[in-house]
Amino acid sequence: MKISLQLIPKAYNISKQVYEGNLTLTEGINKLVAEGMNKSSARDYIYDFRYLMLGKKFSRTLNANSMEYFFANLLKDYGTTQLTKPLSALIQHIKYYEGQQKHKTTMHQMRAIHKKYLEQISSPILIANLDQLTQNIETIENYLTEGSDDERSEASLLIKRGTCFVAYKVGKELRFAPSRFLGYENNKLFKHSTTDIDGRETNKAINAILKSKPLSNDTIEKKYLTYCVGLGIKPQLKGGAYAIRRKYWLLNLDQDFRNNNEVTGEFPEGKIAERTHMMRERNSKVVELAKRNFKKLHGKLFCQVCGFDFENTYGNVGKDFIEGHHTIAVSEMPPDYKTKPDEIAMLCGNCHRMVHKKRPWLTMEQLSKVLKK
Repeated sequence: MKISLQLIPKAYNISKQVYEGNLTLTEGINKLVAEGMNKSSARDYIYDFRYLMLGKKFSRTLNANSMEYFFANLLKDYGTTQLTKPLSALIQHIKYYEGQQKHKTTMHQMRAIHKKYLEQISSPILIANLDQLTQNIETIENYLTEGSDDERSEASLLIKRGTCFVAYKVGKELRFAPSRFLGYENNKLFKHSTTDIDGRETNKAINAILKSKPLSNDTIEKKYLTYCVGLGIKPQLKGGAYAIRRKYWLLNLDQDFRNNNEVTGEFPEGKIAERTHMMRERNSKVVELAKRNFKKLHGKLFCQVCGFDFENTYGNVGKDFIEGHHTIAVSEMPPDYKTKPDEIAMLCGNCHRMVHKKRPWLTMEQLSKVLKK
């Protein structure tokens, strides 16, 4: 994306005003167009500024002069503590284009900019003791069970792409955290994603703490693959003469990560499975399609077990309200399983909770029989 050097400061300042809410997007675009920039480029500059500030990947690339100016002024305006997310966004942008084998020269320049400003913030420090390792394991656990959908997705990708893992137990389940995340002190997703982590360095740190090296183990490998199914991810199959096999440390922990254990009896796999299931049930497209099909067939939405009709009880407030329940447990789904609308049942809140009270989950017919008794 090429613009004259004189326009770069104006593009930065106006993009900043839009991001901070002092201008609307339309006002910002119009101001840049009035300065001589074409409308498409104006929109891209404003959006790229926003993605930088949010730490999100962007696909429209700025020229190197613009990116250098943006980072120099981000540092001046927001300080080193706020550079983490822009650096994360930039490295994601770089990897996106390098993966497509496009803009090679520009990406070399972008990497130089990334390296320059990465040095402005504190360098990551390798962990030195078991407490720091355990803290990072707990961070991963919390991303998976209590984090936002974006945090959970990013943490799952780390587990999907990992090669060396610390395997640890929560209840009866063996879980896995990648060494490249665990190896740096007080690590966080945004902090982790600002740089290309060298797994050899983190492995050395974990070797020193656990006094052992990670080993390949077919039994643990099978448990890793089962764990990935529960997370809804499908890791690359490895092994053979030319592939790198996954390796594992086994760690016995004193703490049990209570937040992530079974808490209600509804999900024996623990909170990770519960959260995965709830995310699938919130898949708006398939649930909405299931509701639409059900209403087309029956004329209205009501609980398939007890017949409760929210609109009859609550009037207009309850119109078209019902909960969608996935009738297949997460543990029974392959990682790439596509939910079908006819696998979503219409349930009121009470029946929905009761369906989950027993494993295997009660079918609609079984629950109806219980209610009749």
